[in-house]
This record gives sequence, C-alpha cells and structure tokens, in this order.
Amino acid sequence: MEGLQNKTIVITGGAGGIGLATVRCLADSGSRVVMTDLVSSDGERLAAEVDAGRDLVHFMPIDVTSADSLTRTADEVVRRFGGVDGVVANAGIAVMSDAFAYTEASWRQTMSINLDGCFFTAQSFARHMRERGGSIVLISSIAARTVVRPEKCAAYSATKAAVEHLAALLGVEWASDGIRVNAVGPGRTETPMIERIAKEAPEMVATWMDQVPIGRLIRPEEVANAVAFFLSDLSSGCNGTTLMVDGGYDKT
Repeated sequence: MEGLQNKTIVITGGAGGIGLATVRCLADSGSRVVMTDLVSSDGERLAAEVDAGRDLVHFMPIDVTSADSLTRTADEVVRRFGGVDGVVANAGIAVMSDAFAYTEASWRQTMSINLDGCFFTAQSFARHMRERGGSIVLISSIAARTVVRPEKCAAYSATKAAVEHLAALLGVEWASDGIRVNAVGPGRTETPMIERIAKEAPEMVATWMDQVPIGRLIRPEEVANAVAFFLSDLSSGCNGTTLMVDGGYDKT
C-alpha cells in the first residue's frame, strides 16, 4: 500500500489472526514491523518466517496488561530504530460466557487486556510520536455497536464499545500533536478462535452466515488492509473515526 515504505510500526498481539495478517501486509508494503506478543507465543519463529530475510520484521515480547512492559518496549523500539511512526493495539481476548457465570477474575482479565491494554499501548507509544507525528489504530469489533447473537460476551462487547469511543477521544486530544487515532471494527473473522467455535458449535456459525449479507466470514487480510490504510499517508484526513470491516453485518 502507498505511503507505508520505511515506516516503523508496532503491532500488539501480532503472532496470530488479524495481527499476523497485518504484520504480513505491512512488511509487504515496505514497513519495518515490530511484532509484539506474549513470551509464550511463537513470535520469534513467525517473525522470521514472515520476514524471509528482508530485515523488516522483528519480534519483541510484551505484556499489554503491564504499563511498565509497554513503556519499556516503546523505549526499546525508539532506541533500536530511531522512532516509531505507527502502532496497532490489536491484543485482545474474547471469552463467551453467560453474564451470571462471570467471575471477578474473568471480567477483570478481559478489561485489563482489551481496554486497559489498548489505552496504555496507545499512551506509551504516542509519547514518542509527539514531535514527529504518527498514526495509531485500535481494534474494535462489530460487538461495539450492536448486541451480537447468539453468543453471550458482555465483557468483550463492553470493552470494544469503550475502545471505539477511546479512538475518538484520543484522536481529538492528540490531533494538535500530529497524532491520528482511528479504529477498525472487524466482523466475525477467520481466526483460530472462530475455527474452534466452528468445530464445537457449527450451528452458531450457520447463524452468523445468515447475519452477513456477503454470506461468509471476513478474511484476516481484509481487516489488515483497513488497518494499513489508517497507518498510511492515504488516510491523512482521517482521525477519531472507526471503519467497519463486517461484510454489511446485520443491516438487512
């Protein structure tokens, strides 16, 4: 994609699903990509595989539930590569649960990763963008705007609604610093989590298909393309907005 060459971009949750597809998209567009994920992920191997000897993709372990971990990683990225031009706050979890079944621990874990982690990711890297400008993309969801069904995921949906509004809040607040903040809202996407659900509850996936006019799941690379657009110079006039990549979900 135009306008991504020679940019340094960081992606949290980069070792799988939408994150990994975005790593591939950005590297193929000429960006230097810092793939971050948990120490326990297969990040090192995946980064080397995607990089294919181009010296564009680098892995760094990170824990988005720790503001200190995010700050250290942001400082290290700037030290190693001279600055940061973009960040994608992609790390997240989606636990389906009846609302009565949530424990305090499971509720707070979802909030810590999906919402707190998103904010502190943006904050940590934005501090290094204030003098040079940059673009931040937060990953929201169709669950931010509507009650998804038949699954039950109150904690996940609440965090994604907050994330979408957070993009608008930060986009306005940081615009004077030359930092744009936008969000991408994927529909149900072909990720390992969805593949697992398809095996365990195929009737649920059939219901999903009825809700999407294009009649299929979204592909990770389709979401990655939207993320890349917001990171690129092509979206220079976009700020504080959310782009839905949902196949027309539930609009009929």
